[in-house]
Amino acid sequence: MFKLLKKLTASNLVTSSGLIMLLVFTNLAPYSFAYASSAVPHQTQSTILTSAEVTAKLALADSKKRQDPALFKKLLVELKNQPSISAEQLHTFNFLTAYDDLYSGQYNKSKSKFKRLLQSNANQLVKFRANYLLVHLATMTRDWQDGLKYIADNVVLSPKINDTESSQNNLLAIIIFYNHLGQHQIALYYIERLAQKNLSSRNACALKQQSLEAKFNLKILKLTSNDFKAAVNTCINAKFLIAANLVHIHKAKLYLQENLPKMALRLLLHNLDGVMATQYPSLIAEMNNVLAKAYLAGNDPANAEKHAKAALKVNDNMSNLLQGVDTYALLYQLAKKQQNLSNALYYLEKYSNAEKAHLEGEKAKHLAFQLAEHNAFEQESQIKLLNEQNNALAAEQALAKIQAANKKLVIVLLSIIILVLAILGTRLWHSHKRVKELAEFDPLTGILNRGHFTQLTQSALKYCQSAEQDLSVIMFDLDHFKKINDSYGHLCGDWALKQVTKACDIIGRKNDIFARLGGEEFCLVLPSCNIDVAIHRAEACRAAIEAIITEQTGCEFTITASFGVTDVKRSGYDLDKLLADSDMAAYASKHAGRNRVTIHQVPDESKVEELDNAWVL
Repeated sequence: MFKLLKKLTASNLVTSSGLIMLLVFTNLAPYSFAYASSAVPHQTQSTILTSAEVTAKLALADSKKRQDPALFKKLLVELKNQPSISAEQLHTFNFLTAYDDLYSGQYNKSKSKFKRLLQSNANQLVKFRANYLLVHLATMTRDWQDGLKYIADNVVLSPKINDTESSQNNLLAIIIFYNHLGQHQIALYYIERLAQKNLSSRNACALKQQSLEAKFNLKILKLTSNDFKAAVNTCINAKFLIAANLVHIHKAKLYLQENLPKMALRLLLHNLDGVMATQYPSLIAEMNNVLAKAYLAGNDPANAEKHAKAALKVNDNMSNLLQGVDTYALLYQLAKKQQNLSNALYYLEKYSNAEKAHLEGEKAKHLAFQLAEHNAFEQESQIKLLNEQNNALAAEQALAKIQAANKKLVIVLLSIIILVLAILGTRLWHSHKRVKELAEFDPLTGILNRGHFTQLTQSALKYCQSAEQDLSVIMFDLDHFKKINDSYGHLCGDWALKQVTKACDIIGRKNDIFARLGGEEFCLVLPSCNIDVAIHRAEACRAAIEAIITEQTGCEFTITASFGVTDVKRSGYDLDKLLADSDMAAYASKHAGRNRVTIHQVPDESKVEELDNAWVL
């Protein structure tokens, strides 16, 4: 098993969640992986089967493909080249051989077979199953654009499918795909749908682990949540120890975010032997990375370096780029702390290269998702256009009965008008798009400017007030920004503003309103978001800003920011009041020492009334 895992991780395909998916879909224990690469002894076909026997063996092979891989392979050999096999039976056989290729690591071969099935006249269930396995394959190979297409195809097929197991497997494949794609809010939507089903213990474990992963990345997971215990118990009962240890690692990361390194170490060290026993490189590397961070936070550089190097040794081929980024960042910090400049420079260069590759992968994800959204919009437009054209044709047919002589002339005139309108519309659209960008966005950072921010926020306030929903406002500005400009120049200051924008924008949701109000002052409006989530968000932004590495500018300085937070329950639905209160809270952060988050405190009106009454004679 360990050799196969090393082969898969060396191909830069399998992450921790990727293995979760592989184990769930095959329904195998980790130590049964060896079947995938083992050769089946050559068997000569000696028995010609009847059509009924072919049907029975296909059904047996389908039911045993997870629990008994050796029997599954034997049945495929017996079914190959049977003269009595029907077209429908052949489609099922081709599906099973494609499945076998997929879990033997022959991705290209498997993909070709599945795609041929989709182009054939196979029944809807076979195509549905082929689609969700192609989603699984796209996740493993990071082919995001194809994965989104297969998901869209199965959304159309799903209402017509009555097979419970296939429907659940489809939802699970979609959840894991969207978590890998970074679209965690969409993953949570499908998690809620799948949670309503009657799941096997293994699928229930995978679902809980994926739910925690989505919530962790959305910054809405709390240490006090009962989800951790429930997920660990479910996974242990299902004997799914890799998933259980992933849950422990998520909790340890939260401990570190709350500045509780001792708690993180206690949890990780208690489960370290179990992680090592899995022999899964990506999980072991992740465990060592988080241990190194905990030791570093606890001021134990020796153990921090030990575990960082252990992570690097396991992940030496950078099969998991994000883990590589974390490892090199840790080793760089340790070398810098030890004043070992040559090692610090070496690890900084490695860190920069790994982060660049990771960011390129993230850009590919976002591009694929944006293209999918664009294609969906384009498809809706095409359908609308086709409907309009159908209506026009019906009208032309009615007109043709009355004025047959004028039919061609009318068609020509309509075509010319449509062409002219299309040309004018295209030009107008491009002009409008350019003017809109200039009018609505800050040219330096690329986020909203103050004018468009005010317009969008007023609309959001009206909606939240009418819908009786929360809305929170985060105001922050950079500490000692004038000193950065004066000491290192405005180019360095502009670089700092861009990096701050980038660090905060990555953390945000799609419907958040993020703007630069002027100079070094920024504002975040969070519709449908209560004050607790807003505080966590502000703290995440504060930490991200503080973590910005400035060495690449050629100057060493620290970027921090002071934050103020309020919401409509404290300040009402008036924009000016919300901005004033959050600005006052940010001002209080600066007076309290900067680089912190302050919540706007509503004055106690009862005390004011007592003071006023004291002056009455």
